[in-house]
Amino acid sequence: AGAGAKVPTADKSPSGPSPPSAKNGASREPASQADLEAAETASVHSSRSLKSHYSLRSTGTASSIASEFIQERIPARQREAQRIQQDVKTFARSMVRGRQMGVISPDGQLRTCSCSLDKKLKHFVIELKGSVRQIPLSDMAEVYQGKEPEDVETPLDDLCATVMLQSQECISFHFADIPAREHFAMCLQILVDGQ
Repeated sequence: AGAGAKVPTADKSPSGPSPPSAKNGASREPASQADLEAAETASVHSSRSLKSHYSLRSTGTASSIASEFIQERIPARQREAQRIQQDVKTFARSMVRGRQMGVISPDGQLRTCSCSLDKKLKHFVIELKGSVRQIPLSDMAEVYQGKEPEDVETPLDDLCATVMLQSQECISFHFADIPAREHFAMCLQILVDGQ
């Protein structure tokens, strides 16, 4: 009966139950533990509620939406730019060493030639049957892919990349597959644009 008498006297105070303290903490421990669990649950609930409200929110200021969009996109663009820079470096190194490529004559014959770039990346060099032609990259107007340009005599297909010079002369190369053609055309065009 003595233990039960302590609890009612604490509850009869005018301000309600007394807060837990060092003196009566033992008698309030079950309530204190329940309060703690309720507080943890409320904290988790409000945190989850905030997250789901934020992620499901369809309205907001335009600037915060734009900021989130930009923050998500910048790293992807930077990664893509770095990848392209690395592709161009690799391409330039391999072209300085030189490589065998297929060139298409205006009558449609595929011939093997050796193509290279000079070390300063200023001239594209084509060697075919003992003759050498150096073409300044600054003389190149455009690098086309596939069946473009349509107004050339040379029969083109999807595996072709055609270099058009400022003089409107075209030189068409043939590749084993579309990714190889795209890689050559993109990298050479970037080097041409940098002149």
